[in-house]
Amino acid sequence: MNTKTMTIAGSLFEVSAPYVEGAVITAAEAKVLNQARAENVGNNFRKDVKEAMDKNDLTAVTAEIAKYDAEYTFTLSNAGRTPADPLAAEVMKVAKLYVKGKLADKGIKSIKEYLAIEGNEAKYDAALEKTAASEDVIKAAKKRLAEKKKVSEIVSDELDL
Repeated sequence: MNTKTMTIAGSLFEVSAPYVEGAVITAAEAKVLNQARAENVGNNFRKDVKEAMDKNDLTAVTAEIAKYDAEYTFTLSNAGRTPADPLAAEVMKVAKLYVKGKLADKGIKSIKEYLAIEGNEAKYDAALEKTAASEDVIKAAKKRLAEKKKVSEIVSDELDL
């Protein structure tokens, strides 16, 4: 069975990752995935709908949503939200900086430029996941969090908050 390393309250744990491509899912799993999909569509159009409502004309945005919905597929990028756990979030920040640096070394000016090329999204997501699992990246993230905490305590003490 596949596993995934995750952070819970600052500590790393291995948890199972039972879902694989082609797996049959339960009704509950389908409901959760459909809800996440609908939320993704809604999040991508919320601003446009508000603007259309201000103009009192939902016709164009309704057509855009229908087209987007018909073509929508999950990708690793739209499935990867910023983790709520501070260490996991910091690990991802460090990983993104590292991968961005590696792309810059190859002459790529921006992540957006790299992701615009078909097939690179999966490569980018895989590079982030691999980099985030590196012990060196995890150590760097822990060090950054400790430094942030120290600065926060100093500032808080100085400001008497």
